[in-house]
Formats: sequence, C-alpha cells, structure tokens
Amino acid sequence: MPLSRAILGFLEYQPMTGYDLKKFFDQSVTHFWSATQSHIYKALENLEKDGMVASQVIQGEGKPNRKQYQITDEGRAELRRWVSTPLPLDSRREAWLIQIFFAHGITNDEIALLIEKRIEAIREYLTQCQIAQTNLDENKKQVGIKRLSALWQLTLDYGTDYYQNEIAWLEKTLPRVRKLPSLTQSK
Repeated sequence: MPLSRAILGFLEYQPMTGYDLKKFFDQSVTHFWSATQSHIYKALENLEKDGMVASQVIQGEGKPNRKQYQITDEGRAELRRWVSTPLPLDSRREAWLIQIFFAHGITNDEIALLIEKRIEAIREYLTQCQIAQTNLDENKKQVGIKRLSALWQLTLDYGTDYYQNEIAWLEKTLPRVRKLPSLTQSK
C-alpha cells in the first residue's frame, strides 16, 4: 500500500510514465523506500483499476509509444486521506540481530567481525545518503517550493540520523562483545 500511495504522491507533481516514476523513486526516496520497475507497473495497474489514476498512450515519434499516468480526483482524495492518517508502528525485522542472538557457537572475534562489517556497510550506505542529498538539493532548485523541499529534507535527515545512531550503538557494543565469556566458559 505505501508503494501505491507514493506513486499517487509523485503523480500529484505531474503526469508520468512508469519509467519516469522509477527515476523519481531512485532520485528522491530510495534512502527509505525502494521500488522495482515491475512493482511500480503492477501498482499502476491496480491504481488504474481502482480509479485513482488514469492513463493515456503518448505516441512516440520514432520511439515506442508510452503510457502516461495522471492522478484522478479520487486518487488525490485517497492520497490526502492516507498522508493524514497515523500509521501503526512497523515491527522491525533485523536479520543481523538474529545472527547475534544465536552466535553462542562462534568466537568473540567472529562476532566482533560481524559487527565491524555491519559498521562498514552502514558507512557505505551513509555515503549513498550524501549522493541522495545532492539529488535532493538539485530537486529543490528545480521545484522551488520551500515547504516541499523541507519535507524531503526531513526524510533524508531521519535516515542519516538512524544509521549514525546505529553506528554509535555498534561501536559502544563492540568492547562488550570482545569481553564475552569464551566458548569454553559458556556453560
């Protein structure tokens, strides 16, 4: 459902093709919501069935025809309803924490390595957030609507802060992991 509501949000900016929507996802919200091309087209199909978007075929001069979608009044009403309704708290699923939870059969050094690799991966992700910041800054200039760009910035700041906090927790946890009882003392 969030994917289809994000699509409605993008279509509220302007009519777009599925390809255009994928580019918008990749350049604006990929730091917290990703979408594959196939998922976008499936969501568009369902939104059109539900009357929230309408499509028209754009004739391609020397290129294949494109199907362009635009939000309907019903779609705008649904988007407004959805963005103003508090969502339930999502339960977190962290596969790497399952690894830690059941890591009693490996050495402290091996557990520490898992944590160090997690820190490394998060730092790489934060580098991607810097690229997202560049895209956001460019989009701000193009759109020129301060309220809109301020809301975009809030979402990027959330992701950056979230992962910086995770790194801080991991770095604080690393010395504790190194001091865990050894495998032979675990009983």
